[in-house]
Amino acid sequence: MSPINRESEGIILDTLDHGESDLIVTLYCRHGGRSSAIAKGAKKSKRRFVNKLELFTFIHVRLKQRNTRSLAILEEAELHSAFLPLRSHIIPYTAASVLREFCLLATREGEEDERIFTLLVWSLHHLSLPQPRLSHLQIVMLFLLRFYDYIGYRPDFSLCFHCGNDGQADSSSSFGFNTAHGGLICTSCKGSGFSSAIPLSTGTIKTLQLCQDTPLDKLHRLKVQDKSLYEALNVLHRFGKHILQRDIISWKMLRQTIKPQRPNWT
Repeated sequence: MSPINRESEGIILDTLDHGESDLIVTLYCRHGGRSSAIAKGAKKSKRRFVNKLELFTFIHVRLKQRNTRSLAILEEAELHSAFLPLRSHIIPYTAASVLREFCLLATREGEEDERIFTLLVWSLHHLSLPQPRLSHLQIVMLFLLRFYDYIGYRPDFSLCFHCGNDGQADSSSSFGFNTAHGGLICTSCKGSGFSSAIPLSTGTIKTLQLCQDTPLDKLHRLKVQDKSLYEALNVLHRFGKHILQRDIISWKMLRQTIKPQRPNWT
């Protein structure tokens, strides 16, 4: 069987020492999705891989694989962007670590989704800007909204999943988000999961709908009020824990970037 050769752009998500001189690298690639490869001699290389295999680096790679079951070999890497601010400033690094953890936990080896790659590059680019138009928290929020959609868990903020109430006919209606159903539930449905729902204000629901419907290349124009941002992050974090059935380790670091810390934001 002939070797499989593949070229793609990719983002470094993880590296692991292998022996004295090699690295096993995990990337999210435009073509091929999450991919693992061994970089021979990477720890001792003076030319081939120097400064190219750091976390969050955006590179063009050439991979060679004996067959679909073998570990690929990273033969060449060309640097597109190092996203240096992500490794030199704690706040963007922390936000990028959240994106990284979700990508590692919620994607599988070889499952390709170019939308995830594009979203990841967009997010890291905006986190790296010297004068960002979006806060690091807003970038995390916008990333998660779309990421859940791309992996098949789009949260529904349009109407109550139980009775269909959208709040327009009754302005007194209030809503919460039920993580098990991935959608809103209104106060009229208290016996159907409202007690365990996470409260959401009307303003936050409208903001989340707008963020979901806005094209990626226009997201940087949106301004989200702090109250809606914290409510949205609380919902998206808890929804992620439900989907993954585990804690998000990097979220604890993200909380520490808030001063003063929000007592109602988990």
